[in-house]
Amino acid sequence: MLLRCKKCNNTYDVSGKQPGETFKSQCGDILVVPMRGEHAPALVAGYAERYAKESGVTLQKNAESWFAKFGSAQVTITVLPGEEIRIASPFLNLPKKGTQLALRRVLELNLASTGGARFALEGGQLFVVWSRGLEGLDYEEFVDGLRSVSRTGDDFDDVLRKEWGMAAAEQAQDTEEYVLPAELLEEEKG
Repeated sequence: MLLRCKKCNNTYDVSGKQPGETFKSQCGDILVVPMRGEHAPALVAGYAERYAKESGVTLQKNAESWFAKFGSAQVTITVLPGEEIRIASPFLNLPKKGTQLALRRVLELNLASTGGARFALEGGQLFVVWSRGLEGLDYEEFVDGLRSVSRTGDDFDDVLRKEWGMAAAEQAQDTEEYVLPAELLEEEKG
C-alpha cells in the first residue's frame, strides 16, 4: 500500500507497517498508516470524534453511521461494506413538472460547483454525496468530504427550490408519479 504526504507529495510504501503506526515524511510531517479491514470503522469513528471535538459540531452515532446538522443540510457519514465511506445528505425532491430540465441543471452543477461532492438521485429525491474507498483516507480528506457535502447542500437547496419549485427533502413526496425522461420530454414538447 502506498501513502502520499499531502505537504511534500512524496509517496511511501507502507505495506510492511502496522495500521496506526506513525513515521516522518521527508518534509518532517508525521504520517499515520491508515487502518484497513476490520479496523476501517474504527478509523472513521476516530475521524468523526476528532472532527466533533475540533469543530464543536454534535455528531450522533447509530451503528456504523454518524449524523450531524450543518445549516440546512442533514449529513450522514456511513462506513459501507467493502471498506468504503459515504458522506451523504438528502437534498431536495424533484419537481413534478420540468424534471428533465431540473436534472440538467443539477448535472451542470456537478461539474462546476460541488467541489468533491456530487448530486445523486434515488427515486424522486436528490442527494449530495461524497464517497471513496477507505484505503489511504486521512483526516484532512475526511474533513474535506464532510465540508463539501454540507456546503453544497446548504448553498444550493434554496437556489434550486426557487428555480424549479423543488420541495425540501424533509417534505414527504410521492415519487410514484414520476415519469421516465423520454415520456417527460414528450410532455414538455406538447
